Amino acid sequence: MKIDEDILNSIIEYGVKAPSGDNCQPWRFRFDKDRLLIINDEARDTSLYNVRNIASFVAHGALLENMQIAAVSFGYDMAAVLFPKGEKNSVIAAVEFKRSQAKADELFPYIRKRCTNRWPYLRVELEENITRALREEAMSFPGGEVFLAGGEREKKIIAGAASLNDRLLFENRRLHDFLFDHIRWTEKEAKETRDGLDIMTLGLNPVQRRLFKALKSWEFVKTLNRVGLSRLVPMQTYKLIKGSSAVGLVAMKGTSPESFVAGGRLLERVWLRATSLGLSFQPITGSTFLIQRLYLTDGEGLDNAHKDLLLGAEKELKRVFPIEKDNAIIMLFRVGYASTPVLSLRLPAKIEKG
Repeated sequence: MKIDEDILNSIIEYGVKAPSGDNCQPWRFRFDKDRLLIINDEARDTSLYNVRNIASFVAHGALLENMQIAAVSFGYDMAAVLFPKGEKNSVIAAVEFKRSQAKADELFPYIRKRCTNRWPYLRVELEENITRALREEAMSFPGGEVFLAGGEREKKIIAGAASLNDRLLFENRRLHDFLFDHIRWTEKEAKETRDGLDIMTLGLNPVQRRLFKALKSWEFVKTLNRVGLSRLVPMQTYKLIKGSSAVGLVAMKGTSPESFVAGGRLLERVWLRATSLGLSFQPITGSTFLIQRLYLTDGEGLDNAHKDLLLGAEKELKRVFPIEKDNAIIMLFRVGYASTPVLSLRLPAKIEKG
């Protein structure tokens, strides 16, 4: 591979700024002759959301898009072959670099600034030129689409369907335990692990943070559920979604692993574009990944009551967005204007020797 080692490390460093479920960072890197292999580390994300690794495929797509943007800016063309050893193999992509003229991608400066903002947004309607810019990111991705809904009625419908995820988090132990296993409760812990969710990124005030830590106990949660805890929790997300400027959906034709990787690349460009326009951005995709679990595994890991609730959420989302079983639902998100939050940290990327 004819690329300066320091530049390659920098490209990978920008790559791993990509988003992933609960900041799991499910990637590894290895040299194979003159190629860089990007490998899915399945042990990093064992959540119910990651049915058949689709959440990880989206994360790897975002990683590849960051690397592509960085490579061009450093003066290299990047060619990535997806699933070179087959879709069931853990190698997501084989990447090669070739020297070219540096052409700074306008989104390059925003890779380090892109983040999830879970705080309330200002009730400001998006201007047409901004919604157009977000939608236009799909033009370079065949089969990709970006939908935006800003009407009060539409946001109310989506808020009801998307906030269901918060109820399920406190009624399904696998969902609950995975989340709380990935929360970093102190600045020291966040800096030591450099993964998971820093408690300061969750949009909670000091009192809420103390109460939230008590909910780590599943037995305590079960007790509180008897008096309606799980039905009250979604109200916070419901209000956040309703108060945003718009809610969006990134979708991709097809449901193959390649579709989810391509969708991840599109998602990252939309997110970076939103960042460049001064917008805050928050994925609200738990319900949609669980709906995909219904599609792909008949809801394995979910009880019948929760399956029924998700089918109802799917029906509601279809009133606003064209959600179909033969399309990859990449990400549901909200956008708006807010102050800059704390950024999540990343593990240092290391290239293994093949």
